[in-house]
Amino acid sequence: MNARKTQQSHSMLRTVALAIIVGGVLAGCSDFRQAIGTQKSAPDEFEVVVRPPLSMPPGFADSPDDIRADEDQAALDARNQARKALGTLEATATGYDALFDFAAIPENIRERVDEETLGIQFERRLPIQVVFGGLPDIGPTLDKIAEDQRIRMIMREGLQPTDGDILATDDASGETVIIK
Repeated sequence: MNARKTQQSHSMLRTVALAIIVGGVLAGCSDFRQAIGTQKSAPDEFEVVVRPPLSMPPGFADSPDDIRADEDQAALDARNQARKALGTLEATATGYDALFDFAAIPENIRERVDEETLGIQFERRLPIQVVFGGLPDIGPTLDKIAEDQRIRMIMREGLQPTDGDILATDDASGETVIIK
């Protein structure tokens, strides 16, 4: 037993001595000292640094009247682009009220949607949700870009945004769903 303990203590001493030697060698390296932060690096006083010349930002010297004129022109350009995109002759529409027929939407639309989706939520509950309660999030996920393109095409044709089929993805099954 004593020989075994002696062997273990010699092995441990060798490991500690080797660690001290390796640490001392590494501490002597300047790169290692810089890496651990014990040696600071001084800047090279002979290094030439090229910096770009100072310049004024565009529009810095514009007067407030020039800025207002630019804003008015930008607003006119935006209206013309909207008119082209929506296919309308008049570009004075402001807000969503002028673009969509909100009068056709029922007053209790949120309640109707909640009633329709409640049964689906109960059907798709996981066993743990049955035991402990809770309902899963359900419903299709729309691709924002594809839906925006669909609405723009329908508006160009003179139809309402609610006309046509909407493609969506059902998160629970991963399938593509057509919303009518």
